[in-house]
Formats: sequence, structure tokens, C-alpha cells
Amino acid sequence: MGDTIYLQFDGLKAPVQLIRAQSLLPLLAKALPNWPVHMHQSPPDTPAFIRILGVESNMFAVAVTAEKTAPRRWNAVNAICDLISEMAWAKLRSQPELLCVHGAAVEFCERLVLFPNTRRAGKSTLAAVLARLGQTVFTDDFLPIEIARNRVISGLATGVAPRIRLPIPPEFSHAFKAWVAADSGPANPQYKFLSDAPLAKAGAARPLGAIVTLLRRDDPTPPRLEPISRAAAMEAMIVQNFARAIESGAILKTVEALTASLPAYQLTYHSGEDAAAYLQAHTAFSGLPVAKLAPDIVMRPAPLDLGQAGAHKFDSAQPHRQCAGVTEIKTDDAHFLTDKNGMAIHRLNPGSSAIWRLLAEPIGLDEIVAVLCAAFPDIAPAQIRADSLAALQQFAHSRLIEAAPAAALQTAAAR
Repeated sequence: MGDTIYLQFDGLKAPVQLIRAQSLLPLLAKALPNWPVHMHQSPPDTPAFIRILGVESNMFAVAVTAEKTAPRRWNAVNAICDLISEMAWAKLRSQPELLCVHGAAVEFCERLVLFPNTRRAGKSTLAAVLARLGQTVFTDDFLPIEIARNRVISGLATGVAPRIRLPIPPEFSHAFKAWVAADSGPANPQYKFLSDAPLAKAGAARPLGAIVTLLRRDDPTPPRLEPISRAAAMEAMIVQNFARAIESGAILKTVEALTASLPAYQLTYHSGEDAAAYLQAHTAFSGLPVAKLAPDIVMRPAPLDLGQAGAHKFDSAQPHRQCAGVTEIKTDDAHFLTDKNGMAIHRLNPGSSAIWRLLAEPIGLDEIVAVLCAAFPDIAPAQIRADSLAALQQFAHSRLIEAAPAAALQTAAAR
């Protein structure tokens, strides 16, 4: 075998290039046990999206093709962690019609319960503990989401073994620590892949059934599962979405469909083991519904980045109005917009939401300030004016409003 080999993972258009890094192959087989891969020695037609070069014993330089930064130096396990992170982006480049969410997903009664990522909330550890209890893990890091032909919104398994951070906290049971230690997956002082855990095969699909945000407490707290608002669930899904190839209006409509159809909860807990046992026994995850996307919503590709070319510079002397083609979703106390070019999702606060409603007809800054001063007499007019100007400037920068043409002003005046 030569110094260079190429790994072609199913579902990815571009390969992984290994140079003097064949020692990673058995570790990769353990870390990605259910993601089929084919090995080649001849250079493929499509350039590799990542290159891993062996530089010394157990040390590797990882270079991402799309980045201009210097290669990162890692030990074997950290190099694999870096590769898996880049594979999430390669998955989206290969299948741009997919959404992708940072989070863990575990199967309950033929549905996926999604745990959107929150820093240090313990999603990966919770997925690992649920796996020890026999639940099948679809992912502990990123979940590709597809719209099936029947419009069902489903999550796709990644085939990547769940990864637990080391050392395991002392409050975990001896039985759990022994289970982790007995697993044959690769490990270093920071992480261990649990290759023997119940894991779905890459590409396996299950309908999404519930959304559970995580709140981990430092103080001893019995686990409890409480409903959250649609607004909170939408925000969690939007914040953790990292699809870039789909028009944002379609993303927003998909998130709306998910949160309208599926139950959403917050799990507050201290012990991951107690939380996993609590979730496994909970009746909330039996008979979960299925979310579907309306037939008229098309997963269109996002436009190329327009930079500032499409942005409008706000002129406070001119009346403005809402741009045509803006996607608008209102639920509970939340108000979301996407610009007409489908490049971003914006959440409005109550003040900017009120200003947005006024912009349904052509209106100027002075008139907006007058209306808001009458509605909020306890707030200083200078503060209202400053806040209104800032909101209007942001709307214009985000391509949400435009200067009203003379014909529109005449029509509005005649009403």
C-alpha cells in the first residue's frame, strides 16, 4: 500500500485523503462503525475535502481544503474528531437539500427525540447513557434532516459512534464507568468513542417525534420534563440549524411545521444516569406524532451571498415599507422573519415587532415615533426615537424594508 489513500464515505461527493496516516484506519472503523466507506489508492475525480498527514508517531496534521489556515496538529483521536466535524459540512455540500441541526437524536418507539445542542448541557453524555439502557442512537452531534416524498420530516442516522468526554465525572456509577471502560472504541485522555453502543446505520431514517432542550444543574436536582412554548422550541431549532444551502424561508417553514406538530419539552436534570432512566420510563415518548411539511413548500437552494449589494441604506427622511417576499412566522410571543433573498432568519423583539407591523403601509420615522410615544407614554421620546431608528436601520441592512415609491405613498394617503 502506498503512502496516500483515499476514503470515499457513502453519501459524500468528495473523499478523505490520508497521507502516511494508515494507522488511523482501524480507529476510523471503530469511530464510524456504521458509515460505509470504500478505500482507493488512485486519485479520484473530485478533490478531497480534507487531508490528514501523519507527521510523527500518533501525531497528524489536518488540513481542510476550503480553509486557508495552517493545518491543525492533533493526536489520532482528536484528528478523527476534527474529521467527523468536517464530514457534517461535507454531507451538506453533497446533499444541499438537507437541513442539519447540531444536537443528539435517540430513537424512542420508532420516533426520534431530538436534543438540540446547548453548550455543556450534556447531550452527548445523555445519548451515551441512553445507549447503555438499550436505546438506539442516531447521532450525538449533528442530525441531517430530510423531507421524504410523503412530506414526512425525518432525521437521518450518521453512523458515527457516540463520543463521551473523559474523565467521567465521579458522580457516575461504577457500573456505567465499567461499561465505558469495556467498550472497544478508540480513546485518548479527552474523549472515547463508544463503538459497541446501539447505533443506527448511516442513512437510516426515522420521523422526528419530539424536541427536548436540556438544562443541566450543578446542584442535585431530580429530573423533570416540562413543556416549553413553540417560540422556545423554534428558537432552539433555528439557532442550532447550520444548513447554508437552503433558502431561509424554507428552513423557517420547516421549523414551524416541526414545532406545530411535535411536543417540545425542557429536561432539567443533574445526573445523566437519573435523567436517562427517567426519560426511558416517561410516557411522553410513546405514541409520538409525525411532522409533515406542506406540499407547497419547496426546499429551494439559497442564493449566492449578495454581501451589501442587496442591502438598502436607510434614509430617515423617506417613508419606508415592508419588502415583498418576506416570510413571516408568528407564534406565542415570538416573531420571525426571513429576508426576501432567503439568506437569514431574524427574530424580532416586542419593540421591533411593533415597528414592523407599522411598516405594512408606507410610514416615516417621525410618524413611527409619534405612534409609539402615544402607545408608551412612560418611555422617554428620545429613547423611542433612538430605538426606532436602530430598528429601521437593521431592517434596511437585512433587506426587509425598502423606500416607498411615490405611487405607494399616494395610495396610502388616499385610504
